[in-house]
Amino acid sequence: MNYFGISKTYREVLELDDWIRRRVRLYHWKQWKRPRTRRRNLIKLGADPDEVHMASRSRKGYWRMSHNRIVQQALSNQRLKEQGVPELRSIWIKLHYGEAVNANR
Repeated sequence: MNYFGISKTYREVLELDDWIRRRVRLYHWKQWKRPRTRRRNLIKLGADPDEVHMASRSRKGYWRMSHNRIVQQALSNQRLKEQGVPELRSIWIKLHYGEAVNANR
């Protein structure tokens, strides 16, 4: 946030935040490698077992699958936040408007 902290362009921070989360989902998907492992992990993360088959057997690339609805629901923003992925949106708001605005949300 050092570079974007002095910036007034909130939209770019949102785009960067979305890109980072998608990139983290990509690495999870890439790490799971085999369809069986992908299926097992998606079900463990709360995805519907009937829909998981379509995602786990997909031949689409890592980047495209990181934007898939099933993968996004399993690796939600809340789950990524629990894992330690920073939320740039809240950091930017805190830098520009202080703690009081961020506490109201």
